[in-house]
Amino acid sequence: MLEALFMVPSTDIPKYEVPAVYREYEKCVAKRESNGRPEAVSPSGKYRGMFQFDEELKDGTTWHIVDWLATWHPQPRKYAAVLRDTPMNKWPKQVQRAAFVAVLDGHDKGKRWAGKAHFDFGNRSC
Repeated sequence: MLEALFMVPSTDIPKYEVPAVYREYEKCVAKRESNGRPEAVSPSGKYRGMFQFDEELKDGTTWHIVDWLATWHPQPRKYAAVLRDTPMNKWPKQVQRAAFVAVLDGHDKGKRWAGKAHFDFGNRSC
């Protein structure tokens, strides 16, 4: 099923534009969590990707990025299902960014920063 993830070449995925309100924070979290590497995996293997999502957060977030996926993918729900079956560190970078913003929005664009607690870690916060 992993090959279905690449039904659209990664070069065809449009650049995900992180909203201005989140840009500095996105850069900080990506640097802190993975040195900006989308393929990163934590030493325990529990957290993956540029922003170090666990499986539960990753899976739940796929439901909230379907509208964005629909702007460029011919089968957004099918693609989201493939994402749920794929470790986040194998996701395209732009898709990881869309997931990060969806979490920050609390899955609702009207509630900016509602999900910030997922990325705050005591003295390591951005």
